[in-house]
Amino acid sequence: MKRIILLVILFWSVETEGFGQYKGQYRLQSGNEINVQAGLFGINFTGEAFPLEHISFTPSLTFLLPATGKATNVHLDFRYYFTEEKFEFYSLLGYGLFRRRFEFSLEPAVTNINSVNLGAGMIYKFLDELGINGEVKFQPQNNGEVIVRVGLSYFIN
Repeated sequence: MKRIILLVILFWSVETEGFGQYKGQYRLQSGNEINVQAGLFGINFTGEAFPLEHISFTPSLTFLLPATGKATNVHLDFRYYFTEEKFEFYSLLGYGLFRRRFEFSLEPAVTNINSVNLGAGMIYKFLDELGINGEVKFQPQNNGEVIVRVGLSYFIN
């Protein structure tokens, strides 16, 4: 139930932020995410809205696939874009929440870790409405976790 509420809030915030910007753009992204230190692989869904020129708000949700239990990553990031060409380079700063539920383990049943996201990425537009997105994030409070994400971006407007 908590995940459904979180998904509704996530997509509602992206939708209202995107449609409220008459001059802004918004995008949808989907891809794969790897937590390097934890060795977890997952599926990522992201929305992106531009409230200001060259600055975007990017909430994302990742369902990680551990061997046992459940794990999710929630990211609320701001991106600053340096270029507007076929290659769009950006830096990011934001908040990350890693949640892991263990099964069949002596560790605590649930672990929540809050962290700052620091990173950079690139989008390569191969069509007017489609691009490939690559991103690297560093989370210092999450035991120095490095997150690598590769996905497909759809430019809505």
